[in-house]
Amino acid sequence: MQKILLVTVGGSYQPIITAIRELEPDRVVFICSDGSKGSKSQVIGEGTPCEIRRGTEVIERLPNIPTQLGLGDRFQPDRDLIFIQEPDDLAECYLKVTSSIQKIQQDSPNAQLMADYTGGTKSMSVGLAMASVDYQITLYVTTTVRTNIIKVDRGELTGQASIAPVVAQRTIEQFLPIFLQQYNYPAAIAQLRRLLSSMSLPPETRRKIQSLYACCSALDAWDRFEHRDALDLLEPQMRHPELRKLAIFLKRVINSRGQIDKDFDCSSGTEGHGYEIVQDLLNNAQRRAAQERYDDAVGRLYRALELLVQIRLKKTYGIKTGDVDIQQLPEALRSEYEQQRSPVKGVIQLASRKSYELLGKLPNDPIGKLYQKNANKIINVLEVRNNSLFAHGFKPINSDDYQKVSEVFTNFIQSAITSVVEPKLQLQPPQFPNTLEV
Repeated sequence: MQKILLVTVGGSYQPIITAIRELEPDRVVFICSDGSKGSKSQVIGEGTPCEIRRGTEVIERLPNIPTQLGLGDRFQPDRDLIFIQEPDDLAECYLKVTSSIQKIQQDSPNAQLMADYTGGTKSMSVGLAMASVDYQITLYVTTTVRTNIIKVDRGELTGQASIAPVVAQRTIEQFLPIFLQQYNYPAAIAQLRRLLSSMSLPPETRRKIQSLYACCSALDAWDRFEHRDALDLLEPQMRHPELRKLAIFLKRVINSRGQIDKDFDCSSGTEGHGYEIVQDLLNNAQRRAAQERYDDAVGRLYRALELLVQIRLKKTYGIKTGDVDIQQLPEALRSEYEQQRSPVKGVIQLASRKSYELLGKLPNDPIGKLYQKNANKIINVLEVRNNSLFAHGFKPINSDDYQKVSEVFTNFIQSAITSVVEPKLQLQPPQFPNTLEV
């Protein structure tokens, strides 16, 4: 693997030479101040531009750094020089270094990049250090025990700078909250995994990152309806009050799903009112809308509407919408629904609208009555979903479309659940948190 070293160059050449000798790069990129008095003379100056001083006295003059080290092809001036016009301008230093790093990574994607920020102005050093942290470059500093606060004296050594705690804190405090606010768990997981796999971290920091990783993995699994996997990851974190509320609700979602999904193992669930899987879909739709994925959001709202009537018919009347048992219907309705039996499949199957219509025909069903009052509004906004690419058309769903569907569907579903659930069981389902305190 090719090793490429970026170094900042100031008025003293010795630390640069020490870094290059100890790190033994295959290529060196020098970051120098430009101008007649700039540090570029240390790298490309003719004659003997490098000076050894004792106080103000020059006691020896030596050739430029590449010549002293015999770098040969490891240094090519037209390729390996970054000139800084204003060496005290941090923005210029950072931007020029990052531009060079991007080009190196593009031209040599498998190269191992290193950086030593010992030389140069403070802004040059900070610019290189910041760029190295941002682009995950191994960072070094050349120093020794100081005898004064002016400079590093001879006898210096190059050592790797400990930046892992800095990167970890930056990730946790700056990047992770953005991902959580966007419900972007794959991005959060990728960042946390990188910290765990590529850095040597203090034990306490590592434990915190592992907990955050488990929480984000749980929320990601839950977001993809992998409910049991999510609970396995979330349960060890239940000592945190906010996560405990989530886990309690998740157990009820698991139980609720198990009542309607015959292939789902709900043994780890906890009994609730039975409609928690519907509430879970409403929360999921809100998260998709927050990401501006309105087609996905409306698809989930429609599935929640459909699940509500499926659960109501099965839970209360023993009627499966995918295979209606005529004997479960009131005798007055049996002849009407027998006519809907499929001659091919030999079963009676009811789509969402017909399921609600059946519910409305059953005596005194609260949800059936509520549907009859809201049927026209529901049917009208269903056109948005039906005309989308995810259903029967090609029209994308925008924010206004989503808001119309959400207002009608969500109000109806919440009112329906309230009408059939005892007040003591009517708990507000928690949405996923925008922050994680572990």
